[in-house]
Amino acid sequence: MTTGFAPWNRKIAAAIQEVGTPDFPQRIEEALKAIIDLDIVMIFAYSGTEKPVCLYHNIDPVRAAVVITAYANGPYLLDPFYRAATDLKAIGVRQLRRMAPDQFYSSEYFRRHYGLTKIRDEVGIVCRPAGSAAIVISFTRPMESPAFGRRDLKIIHDAEPVIRLLVERNWSHARLGSGETEGEPVDPMNATLNRMTGGVLTPREIEITSLILRGHSSAAIADALNIAEGTVKNHRKNIHQKLRISSQSELFSMFIFHLSKQ
Repeated sequence: MTTGFAPWNRKIAAAIQEVGTPDFPQRIEEALKAIIDLDIVMIFAYSGTEKPVCLYHNIDPVRAAVVITAYANGPYLLDPFYRAATDLKAIGVRQLRRMAPDQFYSSEYFRRHYGLTKIRDEVGIVCRPAGSAAIVISFTRPMESPAFGRRDLKIIHDAEPVIRLLVERNWSHARLGSGETEGEPVDPMNATLNRMTGGVLTPREIEITSLILRGHSSAAIADALNIAEGTVKNHRKNIHQKLRISSQSELFSMFIFHLSKQ
Protein backbone atom coordinates (compact mmCIF):
# COMPACT_ATOMS: atom_id res chain seq x y z
CA MET A 1 0.00 0.00 0.00
CA THR A 2 2.93 2.35 0.74
CA THR A 3 4.34 2.12 -2.78
CA GLY A 4 0.88 2.52 -4.27
CA PHE A 5 -0.21 5.43 -2.09
CA ALA A 6 0.61 8.21 -4.58
CA PRO A 7 -0.93 6.39 -7.59
CA TRP A 8 -4.00 5.54 -5.46
CA ASN A 9 -4.39 9.20 -4.47
CA ARG A 10 -4.28 10.31 -8.11
CA LYS A 11 -6.68 7.61 -9.29
CA ILE A 12 -9.20 7.98 -6.49
CA ALA A 13 -9.15 11.76 -6.95
CA ALA A 14 -10.03 11.20 -10.61
CA ALA A 15 -12.88 8.90 -9.53
CA ILE A 16 -14.20 11.52 -7.12
CA GLN A 17 -14.18 14.06 -9.93
CA GLU A 18 -16.23 11.73 -12.17
CA VAL A 19 -18.97 10.82 -9.65
CA GLY A 20 -22.28 11.06 -11.48
CA THR A 21 -20.73 10.72 -14.95
CA PRO A 22 -20.48 7.70 -17.31
CA ASP A 23 -16.71 7.61 -16.72
CA PHE A 24 -16.98 6.95 -12.99
CA PRO A 25 -16.88 3.10 -13.10
CA GLN A 26 -13.70 3.06 -15.16
CA ARG A 27 -12.05 5.55 -12.81
CA ILE A 28 -12.90 3.27 -9.86
CA GLU A 29 -11.40 0.32 -11.75
CA GLU A 30 -8.21 2.31 -12.31
CA ALA A 31 -8.05 3.22 -8.62
CA LEU A 32 -8.36 -0.45 -7.62
CA LYS A 33 -5.65 -1.45 -10.08
CA ALA A 34 -3.32 1.09 -8.48
CA ILE A 35 -3.29 -0.90 -5.22
CA ILE A 36 -3.96 -4.57 -6.10
CA ASP A 37 -3.52 -6.97 -9.00
CA LEU A 38 -6.85 -7.98 -10.53
CA ASP A 39 -8.43 -9.22 -13.73
CA ILE A 40 -12.16 -8.62 -14.08
CA VAL A 41 -14.09 -5.75 -12.54
CA MET A 42 -17.89 -6.04 -12.46
CA ILE A 43 -20.57 -3.85 -10.93
CA PHE A 44 -24.01 -5.43 -10.48
CA ALA A 45 -27.18 -3.95 -9.04
CA TYR A 46 -29.44 -6.31 -7.09
CA SER A 47 -32.99 -5.47 -6.07
CA GLY A 48 -35.22 -7.97 -4.31
CA THR A 49 -36.42 -10.79 -6.51
CA GLU A 50 -35.50 -9.04 -9.77
CA LYS A 51 -32.71 -10.21 -12.04
CA PRO A 52 -29.40 -8.43 -11.41
CA VAL A 53 -28.44 -5.60 -13.75
CA CYS A 54 -24.84 -5.17 -14.83
CA LEU A 55 -23.87 -1.51 -14.47
CA TYR A 56 -20.28 -1.95 -15.65
CA HIS A 57 -17.70 -4.54 -16.63
CA ASN A 58 -14.31 -4.59 -18.34
CA ILE A 59 -14.63 -7.93 -20.15
CA ASP A 60 -14.42 -8.72 -23.85
CA PRO A 61 -17.75 -9.74 -25.49
CA VAL A 62 -16.92 -13.45 -25.77
CA ARG A 63 -16.06 -13.84 -22.08
CA ALA A 64 -18.89 -11.51 -21.07
CA ALA A 65 -21.39 -13.92 -22.62
CA VAL A 66 -20.63 -16.32 -19.75
CA VAL A 67 -19.52 -14.02 -16.94
CA ILE A 68 -22.27 -11.42 -17.39
CA THR A 69 -25.12 -12.48 -19.69
CA ALA A 70 -25.46 -16.16 -18.80
CA TYR A 71 -25.02 -15.36 -15.09
CA ALA A 72 -27.82 -12.78 -15.08
CA ASN A 73 -30.21 -15.21 -16.77
CA GLY A 74 -30.54 -17.31 -13.64
CA PRO A 75 -27.38 -18.92 -12.20
CA TYR A 76 -26.96 -15.77 -10.08
CA LEU A 77 -29.46 -17.42 -7.71
CA LEU A 78 -26.65 -19.78 -6.65
CA ASP A 79 -24.03 -17.05 -6.25
CA PRO A 80 -22.78 -16.31 -2.72
CA PHE A 81 -22.53 -12.64 -3.72
CA TYR A 82 -26.23 -12.63 -4.59
CA ARG A 83 -26.99 -14.06 -1.16
CA ALA A 84 -24.90 -11.29 0.42
CA ALA A 85 -26.61 -8.62 -1.69
CA THR A 86 -30.07 -9.76 -0.61
CA ASP A 87 -29.07 -9.96 3.07
CA LEU A 88 -29.92 -6.48 4.30
CA LYS A 89 -27.38 -6.82 7.12
CA ALA A 90 -24.50 -7.48 4.72
CA ILE A 91 -22.30 -4.55 3.79
CA GLY A 92 -18.64 -4.01 2.95
CA VAL A 93 -15.95 -6.47 1.86
CA ARG A 94 -16.87 -10.08 1.06
CA GLN A 95 -14.57 -12.81 -0.31
CA LEU A 96 -15.88 -15.77 -2.27
CA ARG A 97 -13.70 -18.29 -0.41
CA ARG A 98 -15.05 -17.15 2.96
CA MET A 99 -18.73 -17.09 1.95
CA ALA A 100 -18.80 -20.29 -0.08
CA PRO A 101 -20.62 -23.38 1.31
CA ASP A 102 -18.50 -26.36 2.33
CA GLN A 103 -18.83 -28.19 -1.00
CA PHE A 104 -19.08 -25.10 -3.22
CA TYR A 105 -15.81 -25.78 -5.03
CA SER A 106 -16.95 -29.27 -6.01
CA SER A 107 -20.49 -28.17 -6.89
CA GLU A 108 -21.90 -28.26 -10.39
CA TYR A 109 -22.39 -24.49 -10.25
CA PHE A 110 -18.70 -23.88 -9.59
CA ARG A 111 -17.61 -26.43 -12.17
CA ARG A 112 -19.89 -25.22 -14.94
CA HIS A 113 -19.94 -21.48 -14.22
CA TYR A 114 -16.60 -20.59 -12.64
CA GLY A 115 -14.91 -23.25 -14.75
CA LEU A 116 -16.08 -21.45 -17.89
CA THR A 117 -15.32 -17.97 -16.57
CA LYS A 118 -11.75 -19.00 -15.62
CA ILE A 119 -12.16 -17.12 -12.33
CA ARG A 120 -10.03 -18.43 -9.46
CA ASP A 121 -11.10 -16.04 -6.72
CA GLU A 122 -13.43 -13.08 -6.29
CA VAL A 123 -13.75 -10.26 -3.78
CA GLY A 124 -16.67 -7.87 -3.68
CA ILE A 125 -17.75 -4.74 -1.85
CA VAL A 126 -21.45 -4.69 -0.97
CA CYS A 127 -22.79 -1.15 -1.21
CA ARG A 128 -26.29 0.07 -0.33
CA PRO A 129 -27.17 3.36 -2.03
CA ALA A 130 -30.84 3.29 -1.01
CA GLY A 131 -33.50 1.06 0.50
CA SER A 132 -33.16 -2.69 0.12
CA ALA A 133 -31.26 -2.50 -3.16
CA ALA A 134 -27.57 -3.33 -3.27
CA ILE A 135 -24.70 -2.66 -5.63
CA VAL A 136 -21.80 -5.08 -5.57
CA ILE A 137 -18.51 -4.06 -7.12
CA SER A 138 -16.45 -7.20 -7.46
CA PHE A 139 -13.02 -7.99 -8.84
CA THR A 140 -11.44 -11.29 -9.70
CA ARG A 141 -8.23 -13.16 -10.37
CA PRO A 142 -7.91 -15.79 -13.10
CA MET A 143 -7.07 -19.47 -12.63
CA GLU A 144 -3.38 -18.93 -13.43
CA SER A 145 -2.99 -16.34 -10.63
CA PRO A 146 -2.95 -16.80 -6.84
CA ALA A 147 -6.10 -16.17 -4.85
CA PHE A 148 -6.43 -12.90 -2.95
CA GLY A 149 -4.23 -13.23 0.13
CA ARG A 150 -4.15 -11.65 3.56
CA ARG A 151 -2.18 -8.63 2.36
CA ASP A 152 -4.58 -8.07 -0.54
CA LEU A 153 -7.58 -8.23 1.78
CA LYS A 154 -5.96 -5.77 4.19
CA ILE A 155 -5.49 -3.29 1.33
CA ILE A 156 -9.07 -3.81 0.12
CA HIS A 157 -10.47 -3.33 3.63
CA ASP A 158 -8.42 -0.14 3.99
CA ALA A 159 -9.75 1.24 0.69
CA GLU A 160 -13.33 0.00 1.14
CA PRO A 161 -14.84 3.01 3.01
CA VAL A 162 -13.90 5.41 0.21
CA ILE A 163 -14.90 3.06 -2.62
CA ARG A 164 -18.24 2.21 -1.02
CA LEU A 165 -19.07 5.85 -0.32
CA LEU A 166 -18.31 6.85 -3.91
CA VAL A 167 -20.28 3.93 -5.40
CA GLU A 168 -23.27 4.75 -3.20
CA ARG A 169 -23.13 8.42 -4.15
CA ASN A 170 -22.71 7.70 -7.85
CA TRP A 171 -25.87 5.56 -7.94
CA SER A 172 -27.77 7.32 -5.14
CA HIS A 173 -30.48 8.55 -7.51
CA ALA A 174 -30.53 5.56 -9.85
CA ARG A 175 -33.67 3.44 -10.13
CA LEU A 176 -32.27 0.02 -9.21
CA GLY A 177 -35.53 -1.91 -9.12
CA SER A 178 -39.29 -1.68 -8.92
CA GLY A 179 -39.15 -0.92 -5.23
CA GLU A 180 -42.05 -3.26 -4.55
CA THR A 181 -41.97 -4.37 -0.94
CA GLU A 182 -45.60 -5.21 -0.20
CA GLY A 183 -46.66 -8.68 0.93
CA GLU A 184 -44.63 -11.54 2.29
CA PRO A 185 -40.99 -11.72 1.20
CA VAL A 186 -40.42 -14.23 -1.58
CA ASP A 187 -37.34 -16.42 -1.86
CA PRO A 188 -36.65 -16.30 -5.63
CA MET A 189 -34.60 -19.51 -5.49
CA ASN A 190 -37.35 -21.52 -3.81
CA ALA A 191 -39.99 -20.00 -6.09
CA THR A 192 -37.92 -20.97 -9.14
CA LEU A 193 -37.45 -24.53 -7.88
CA ASN A 194 -41.16 -24.87 -7.14
CA ARG A 195 -42.00 -23.88 -10.71
CA MET A 196 -39.28 -26.14 -12.08
CA THR A 197 -40.55 -29.20 -10.22
CA GLY A 198 -44.23 -28.56 -10.88
CA GLY A 199 -45.09 -28.62 -7.18
CA VAL A 200 -44.12 -32.28 -6.68
CA LEU A 201 -41.62 -31.44 -3.94
CA THR A 202 -42.59 -30.47 -0.41
CA PRO A 203 -41.45 -27.10 1.00
CA ARG A 204 -38.74 -28.91 2.99
CA GLU A 205 -37.55 -30.76 -0.12
CA ILE A 206 -37.46 -27.46 -2.03
CA GLU A 207 -35.36 -25.96 0.76
CA ILE A 208 -32.93 -28.88 0.68
CA THR A 209 -32.74 -28.83 -3.13
CA SER A 210 -31.80 -25.16 -2.96
CA LEU A 211 -29.00 -25.85 -0.49
CA ILE A 212 -27.71 -28.78 -2.54
CA LEU A 213 -27.49 -26.65 -5.67
CA ARG A 214 -25.61 -23.94 -3.77
CA GLY A 215 -22.94 -26.43 -2.70
CA HIS A 216 -23.88 -27.52 0.82
CA SER A 217 -23.08 -31.05 1.99
CA SER A 218 -25.66 -33.20 3.78
CA ALA A 219 -23.91 -32.47 7.08
CA ALA A 220 -24.00 -28.71 6.44
CA ILE A 221 -27.67 -28.88 5.45
CA ALA A 222 -28.46 -30.80 8.63
CA ASP A 223 -26.72 -28.11 10.70
CA ALA A 224 -28.48 -25.28 8.86
CA LEU A 225 -31.94 -26.81 9.22
CA ASN A 226 -31.34 -28.33 12.67
CA ILE A 227 -32.25 -31.84 11.56
CA ALA A 228 -30.38 -35.15 11.51
CA GLU A 229 -27.99 -35.86 8.65
CA GLY A 230 -29.82 -39.14 8.04
CA THR A 231 -33.03 -37.16 7.54
CA VAL A 232 -31.30 -35.01 4.94
CA LYS A 233 -30.11 -38.12 3.09
CA ASN A 234 -33.65 -39.51 3.08
CA HIS A 235 -34.93 -36.23 1.67
CA ARG A 236 -32.26 -36.37 -1.05
CA LYS A 237 -33.38 -39.86 -2.04
CA ASN A 238 -37.00 -38.70 -2.21
CA ILE A 239 -36.01 -35.66 -4.30
CA HIS A 240 -34.15 -37.87 -6.78
CA GLN A 241 -37.05 -40.29 -7.02
CA LYS A 242 -39.67 -37.58 -7.52
CA LEU A 243 -37.58 -35.77 -10.16
CA ARG A 244 -36.39 -39.04 -11.75
CA ILE A 245 -32.74 -38.12 -11.49
CA SER A 246 -29.74 -39.85 -9.93
CA SER A 247 -27.09 -37.15 -9.42
CA GLN A 248 -26.39 -33.53 -8.58
CA SER A 249 -25.23 -33.07 -12.17
CA GLU A 250 -28.69 -34.02 -13.46
CA LEU A 251 -30.33 -31.73 -10.90
CA PHE A 252 -28.17 -28.80 -12.00
CA SER A 253 -28.88 -29.54 -15.68
CA MET A 254 -32.60 -29.53 -14.95
CA PHE A 255 -32.24 -26.21 -13.11
CA ILE A 256 -30.30 -24.55 -15.93
CA PHE A 257 -32.69 -25.92 -18.57
CA HIS A 258 -35.63 -24.47 -16.67
CA LEU A 259 -33.92 -21.06 -16.43
CA SER A 260 -33.27 -21.09 -20.19
CA LYS A 261 -37.02 -21.43 -20.81
CA GLN A 262 -38.04 -18.49 -18.65
